[in-house]
Amino acid sequence: MAFHPSQAPSKLPATEIQAISETNRHYGEAFAKSDSSIFLDCYAPDGCILMQGAPALCGPKALLLFYKGAYKTGMRNIVFTSINWYGYDGRYVTEQGTYQQFDAGDNIIGTGKYLVVWLKLKIGWRMLRDMFNADATPKMK
Repeated sequence: MAFHPSQAPSKLPATEIQAISETNRHYGEAFAKSDSSIFLDCYAPDGCILMQGAPALCGPKALLLFYKGAYKTGMRNIVFTSINWYGYDGRYVTEQGTYQQFDAGDNIIGTGKYLVVWLKLKIGWRMLRDMFNADATPKMK
């Protein structure tokens, strides 16, 4: 799968957008419910988080470390807004979007942008590579 910035957005079927949006919703739910198993279920078994200022965090143990760190910042929800989809081939698609992080009082504590390479597994769409960066340093609780 190749991605080029000038590549036209993909025509992702509405059912696939709905399924990915549901996984994105579960991601935020994991923080609201303080349930790392929900968070881990959003990723493929060999999923990686590629964030600024850190090495790649790959596999369940590393993903769990990320979850715990994000939870300690006071994040209790995150809302993703999809902007475009690229390279859809039925098994993979890349999502471009923005996010807002919220604390327990529903106050915005961070915003940013992301690219996620999604992989369609038998259990549904899961994040294979999750790359993001913040618009500013998140506020610490």
